[in-house]
Amino acid sequence: MSFFLGLEVLILSLAAVVAGLGAAWITPEVIIRTTPLSPLTVKAVLWVLFAAFLGGVAVCIALWRQRASLTHLLKQPGPRGQVFITPYTVTQLATGLLAQELSGANFRVHLYPQQDGVSLRVFLRLPEEASISEVAERVQEILTAELSRRTGLKIQEVQVVIHGTTR
Repeated sequence: MSFFLGLEVLILSLAAVVAGLGAAWITPEVIIRTTPLSPLTVKAVLWVLFAAFLGGVAVCIALWRQRASLTHLLKQPGPRGQVFITPYTVTQLATGLLAQELSGANFRVHLYPQQDGVSLRVFLRLPEEASISEVAERVQEILTAELSRRTGLKIQEVQVVIHGTTR
């Protein structure tokens, strides 16, 4: 787990414990301006905070698991040891390939782990005159062939999402 992600899990966990303890055992008296809040309202708010903090912990752990699975998948055996390819590198390679192929289009590339390789999702905004089916097929061919050749990774799938056209 990265340092900051671990720190975030720790802080959110402590906040969840404090909110849970406050909701379970303490009957605080809260006064907003001159209006006192009922203990039931205060406890309900503390339970909601407890659930939100636990949700934050779950999201951080899910992010860590996704990053860990990507790191595991992006290892390649080399002649003298392991070669690690960062997800950022794969995304940058894909972006460079698409920039050469789609000179007038806006796009984003996302990388997702699969069982035996990686999957890419490309979000495109094409020029009005472009043929969507031809461009999508070309993007899939280029990314599958070139990324596999350059990185040695198995590209399971390339999803192309067209977000409209640009003028």
